[in-house]
Amino acid sequence: MNHGRLQSPILWKVLCAFFIGSLFSSLIFAWCVSKASLQSLWFRSAEFWIFPTRKLLLLAAGLFFLNLAGSYLVAHVNKWLSFSAYRLIIGVTLVVLVPVMVWSIEPLPALAQLLLFKFALALILSVALSVITRRWYTSLAIAMLIVSLTASLIAGIPYAFVSSVPTEWYEVSKFFANSTLLALLSGYWLAKSSD
Repeated sequence: MNHGRLQSPILWKVLCAFFIGSLFSSLIFAWCVSKASLQSLWFRSAEFWIFPTRKLLLLAAGLFFLNLAGSYLVAHVNKWLSFSAYRLIIGVTLVVLVPVMVWSIEPLPALAQLLLFKFALALILSVALSVITRRWYTSLAIAMLIVSLTASLIAGIPYAFVSSVPTEWYEVSKFFANSTLLALLSGYWLAKSSD
Protein backbone atom coordinates (compact mmCIF):
# COMPACT_ATOMS: atom_id res chain seq x y z
CA MET A 1 0.00 0.00 0.00
CA ASN A 2 1.50 3.30 -1.11
CA HIS A 3 0.82 6.33 1.07
CA GLY A 4 2.58 8.71 -1.30
CA ARG A 5 4.40 11.76 -0.01
CA LEU A 6 3.46 11.34 3.63
CA GLN A 7 6.07 8.57 3.90
CA SER A 8 8.86 10.78 2.60
CA PRO A 9 11.56 11.15 5.29
CA ILE A 10 12.39 14.63 3.96
CA LEU A 11 8.79 15.73 4.49
CA TRP A 12 8.85 14.59 8.11
CA LYS A 13 12.18 16.34 8.71
CA VAL A 14 10.82 19.56 7.21
CA LEU A 15 7.64 19.33 9.27
CA CYS A 16 9.69 18.72 12.44
CA ALA A 17 11.84 21.78 11.69
CA PHE A 18 8.73 23.94 11.24
CA PHE A 19 7.12 22.51 14.40
CA ILE A 20 10.23 23.16 16.51
CA GLY A 21 10.42 26.68 15.08
CA SER A 22 6.81 27.20 16.17
CA LEU A 23 7.65 26.08 19.69
CA PHE A 24 10.52 28.58 19.92
CA SER A 25 8.47 31.46 18.51
CA SER A 26 5.60 30.62 20.88
CA LEU A 27 7.96 30.70 23.88
CA ILE A 28 9.24 34.13 22.84
CA PHE A 29 5.67 35.32 22.28
CA ALA A 30 4.64 34.00 25.72
CA TRP A 31 7.54 35.78 27.37
CA CYS A 32 6.73 39.10 25.65
CA VAL A 33 2.99 38.98 26.26
CA SER A 34 3.08 37.74 29.86
CA LYS A 35 5.23 40.61 31.13
CA ALA A 36 2.88 42.57 33.40
CA SER A 37 4.57 45.87 32.59
CA LEU A 38 3.73 45.49 28.89
CA GLN A 39 0.02 44.61 29.18
CA SER A 40 -1.19 48.05 28.09
CA LEU A 41 1.06 47.82 25.05
CA TRP A 42 -0.52 44.58 23.82
CA PHE A 43 -4.22 44.90 24.78
CA ARG A 44 -7.03 47.46 24.71
CA SER A 45 -10.54 47.37 26.12
CA ALA A 46 -13.71 48.18 24.23
CA GLU A 47 -16.84 48.00 26.37
CA PHE A 48 -16.48 44.64 28.13
CA TRP A 49 -14.23 43.07 25.46
CA ILE A 50 -10.43 42.92 25.49
CA PHE A 51 -8.86 43.17 22.05
CA PRO A 52 -5.27 42.92 20.88
CA THR A 53 -3.63 46.13 19.75
CA ARG A 54 -1.90 46.47 16.42
CA LYS A 55 1.40 46.13 18.26
CA LEU A 56 0.39 42.64 19.39
CA LEU A 57 -0.67 41.77 15.85
CA LEU A 58 2.69 42.99 14.53
CA LEU A 59 4.55 41.05 17.23
CA ALA A 60 2.62 37.89 16.36
CA ALA A 61 3.12 38.33 12.61
CA GLY A 62 6.80 39.18 13.03
CA LEU A 63 7.51 36.16 15.23
CA PHE A 64 5.52 33.94 12.90
CA PHE A 65 7.47 35.02 9.83
CA LEU A 66 10.77 34.76 11.73
CA ASN A 67 9.67 31.23 12.62
CA LEU A 68 9.11 30.45 8.94
CA ALA A 69 12.44 32.00 7.92
CA GLY A 70 14.37 30.17 10.64
CA SER A 71 12.68 26.86 9.90
CA TYR A 72 13.37 27.26 6.19
CA LEU A 73 17.00 28.11 6.95
CA VAL A 74 17.37 24.91 8.99
CA ALA A 75 15.77 22.89 6.17
CA HIS A 76 17.96 24.61 3.56
CA VAL A 77 21.21 24.11 5.49
CA ASN A 78 20.36 20.41 5.88
CA LYS A 79 19.57 20.27 2.12
CA TRP A 80 15.95 19.26 2.72
CA LEU A 81 14.61 22.27 0.79
CA SER A 82 16.09 24.53 -1.84
CA PHE A 83 14.43 27.30 -3.80
CA SER A 84 15.70 30.14 -5.96
CA ALA A 85 17.08 33.06 -3.95
CA TYR A 86 15.32 35.43 -6.35
CA ARG A 87 11.94 33.83 -5.64
CA LEU A 88 12.63 33.83 -1.89
CA ILE A 89 13.35 37.56 -1.99
CA ILE A 90 10.12 38.23 -3.88
CA GLY A 91 8.17 36.05 -1.43
CA VAL A 92 9.69 37.83 1.56
CA THR A 93 8.90 41.18 -0.05
CA LEU A 94 5.23 40.20 -0.04
CA VAL A 95 5.45 39.79 3.73
CA VAL A 96 6.05 43.56 3.95
CA LEU A 97 2.36 43.87 3.16
CA VAL A 98 1.48 42.61 6.65
CA PRO A 99 2.47 45.79 8.57
CA VAL A 100 0.93 47.95 5.84
CA MET A 101 -2.27 45.97 6.17
CA VAL A 102 -2.24 46.30 9.99
CA TRP A 103 -1.99 50.09 9.77
CA SER A 104 -4.62 50.32 7.04
CA ILE A 105 -7.26 48.51 9.10
CA GLU A 106 -6.63 50.59 12.24
CA PRO A 107 -9.75 52.82 11.81
CA LEU A 108 -12.08 49.79 11.65
CA PRO A 109 -13.87 48.32 14.67
CA ALA A 110 -11.76 45.85 16.67
CA LEU A 111 -13.65 42.71 15.62
CA ALA A 112 -13.48 43.68 11.92
CA GLN A 113 -9.74 44.34 12.34
CA LEU A 114 -9.19 40.89 13.79
CA LEU A 115 -11.12 39.08 11.05
CA LEU A 116 -9.52 41.08 8.23
CA PHE A 117 -6.07 40.51 9.72
CA LYS A 118 -6.57 36.74 9.87
CA PHE A 119 -7.98 36.60 6.33
CA ALA A 120 -5.22 38.80 4.87
CA LEU A 121 -2.48 36.89 6.70
CA ALA A 122 -3.63 33.58 5.16
CA LEU A 123 -3.91 35.20 1.74
CA ILE A 124 -0.47 36.86 1.87
CA LEU A 125 1.13 33.64 3.15
CA SER A 126 -0.48 31.58 0.37
CA VAL A 127 0.57 34.04 -2.35
CA ALA A 128 4.13 34.26 -0.96
CA LEU A 129 4.43 30.46 -0.90
CA SER A 130 3.05 30.28 -4.41
CA VAL A 131 5.63 32.80 -5.63
CA ILE A 132 8.48 30.95 -3.89
CA THR A 133 7.47 27.50 -5.14
CA ARG A 134 5.87 28.43 -8.47
CA ARG A 135 2.96 26.18 -7.54
CA TRP A 136 -0.52 26.94 -6.29
CA TYR A 137 -2.26 24.44 -4.03
CA THR A 138 -5.88 25.47 -3.64
CA SER A 139 -6.52 22.89 -0.92
CA LEU A 140 -3.58 24.17 1.16
CA ALA A 141 -4.59 27.81 0.64
CA ILE A 142 -8.13 27.00 1.81
CA ALA A 143 -6.73 25.04 4.76
CA MET A 144 -4.60 28.07 5.71
CA LEU A 145 -7.65 30.32 5.58
CA ILE A 146 -9.71 27.91 7.69
CA VAL A 147 -6.89 27.48 10.21
CA SER A 148 -6.32 31.21 10.40
CA LEU A 149 -10.00 31.88 11.11
CA THR A 150 -10.76 28.93 13.41
CA ALA A 151 -7.59 28.00 15.33
CA SER A 152 -8.18 30.87 17.76
CA LEU A 153 -11.65 29.57 18.54
CA ILE A 154 -10.41 26.03 19.04
CA ALA A 155 -7.54 27.21 21.26
CA GLY A 156 -10.05 29.18 23.33
CA ILE A 157 -12.36 26.27 24.18
CA PRO A 158 -10.63 25.49 27.51
CA TYR A 159 -10.83 29.15 28.50
CA ALA A 160 -14.61 29.13 28.10
CA PHE A 161 -14.79 26.81 31.09
CA VAL A 162 -12.03 28.38 33.20
CA SER A 163 -12.71 32.06 33.72
CA SER A 164 -9.75 32.72 36.02
CA VAL A 165 -7.16 32.46 33.22
CA PRO A 166 -5.63 35.84 32.30
CA THR A 167 -6.17 37.23 28.80
CA GLU A 168 -2.50 37.05 27.91
CA TRP A 169 -2.44 33.25 28.28
CA TYR A 170 -5.41 32.98 25.97
CA GLU A 171 -3.43 35.03 23.43
CA VAL A 172 -0.42 32.73 23.92
CA SER A 173 -2.52 29.62 23.27
CA LYS A 174 -4.08 31.27 20.20
CA PHE A 175 -0.66 32.19 18.88
CA PHE A 176 0.68 28.67 19.48
CA ALA A 177 -2.29 27.06 17.69
CA ASN A 178 -2.21 29.48 14.75
CA SER A 179 1.55 29.57 14.42
CA THR A 180 2.01 25.82 14.64
CA LEU A 181 -0.76 24.89 12.22
CA LEU A 182 0.12 27.58 9.66
CA ALA A 183 3.83 26.76 9.90
CA LEU A 184 3.13 23.05 9.37
CA LEU A 185 0.95 23.84 6.36
CA SER A 186 3.68 26.13 5.00
CA GLY A 187 6.32 23.46 5.52
CA TYR A 188 4.11 20.92 3.80
CA TRP A 189 3.58 23.33 0.85
CA LEU A 190 7.34 23.84 0.52
CA ALA A 191 8.19 20.13 0.87
CA LYS A 192 5.44 19.10 -1.55
CA SER A 193 6.76 21.58 -4.13
CA SER A 194 10.36 20.44 -3.84
CA ASP A 195 9.59 16.81 -4.80
